[in-house]
Amino acid sequence: MTIPPPRAPAARARTARDLRTAAVAACVLALSGAAWVWMSRSAVERREKVLSSVPAFPARGQEQQSRPPPAGNSSRPVAPRRVDLPPAGEPVRAAKADAITSFVLKPSHNVALVHLNALLNTPLFDRIRQCMPAEWEKMTEGTAQLGIDLERDVDRLAVTADGMAMSGFFEGKPIARNIARTWSDPEEREYRGHPIWISRQGGIAQIGNLLVIGSRHSMPKLVDRALDPAPESADPQDIYGDVFMRSDLSDLRGSGERGNPDVMSAILDGLSGVTVRANVWDTVALSVEGKPQPGRSVNDLAGMARGAIALAREQVDPSDVELAALAELAKVSGSGEALNIDLALPMNDLFDKLHFPCPALEPESAPRVPR
Repeated sequence: MTIPPPRAPAARARTARDLRTAAVAACVLALSGAAWVWMSRSAVERREKVLSSVPAFPARGQEQQSRPPPAGNSSRPVAPRRVDLPPAGEPVRAAKADAITSFVLKPSHNVALVHLNALLNTPLFDRIRQCMPAEWEKMTEGTAQLGIDLERDVDRLAVTADGMAMSGFFEGKPIARNIARTWSDPEEREYRGHPIWISRQGGIAQIGNLLVIGSRHSMPKLVDRALDPAPESADPQDIYGDVFMRSDLSDLRGSGERGNPDVMSAILDGLSGVTVRANVWDTVALSVEGKPQPGRSVNDLAGMARGAIALAREQVDPSDVELAALAELAKVSGSGEALNIDLALPMNDLFDKLHFPCPALEPESAPRVPR
């Protein structure tokens, strides 16, 4: 029997080195795998967190009420208001419009309605309070002197080109009179059985729980808008969402030639009017309903919108999990005679892009050295 010669020291050293190299490689692979699993799990958790922060997209018959107040603001009231749909199988009957709903339903080039009661309990308004605490406190103190608790009394705010209307819990409180007293030389008049105060600063009237504010010349028109019933063809249930806006886009037309119009401009040019509805929480769920111009195809406009959204998605950095998750929610549909677009928008990005000032959260600037 032949006994193999012992390995040379160099061979044994090379074998040991190869084993150490293999062990290191295995450890690197294991760590890389563990890191990939952790990052994937982290991305999934971040994605789920983003999606949970998106409110439901506005829907006809949705419940209109204040959401549970964020932490630290449990003292704020929750004042529910609901728009009920009839049971399945029963015909939808037009609901009677209250004063501010009727105000919004009447014809106008542009009109907007904001459910302030709902928005005051959102992270959006929390950020405004955090960014400008002194200004917010000054505003609330100023309105309190007029008899308005800004966080309890105000419900909805409607705005048109002629002025605005504000509904709330004002019955029995001389809010309009108190505001008029802060003006110089206010003149009290009566119109359709309601007092109106007029001055150089403008005009104001109070109709029960509704305040109407505008220029001195627009007050009769605004009071008529609040008192007259809505058109028979108008449906109060068409107004839903935390924010509601309607425009015939007349302000965007006839403004001169535009060079190199983008896709969204081309889509707007193909519409005779748009209705925008939004629900607000950590992010904004935005729905756009557009009526095509005569002769324009809903399917063509929907195809243009899908192309624009697809291009926007391609430009999203895949590592930006939050924005990528919101981009997945974008949807376009062309049903009947309307173009419908759903978009989820990040509020933080909107604040940054709009350069919303936030002095309370910005680092203090370095002290100036006296010369």
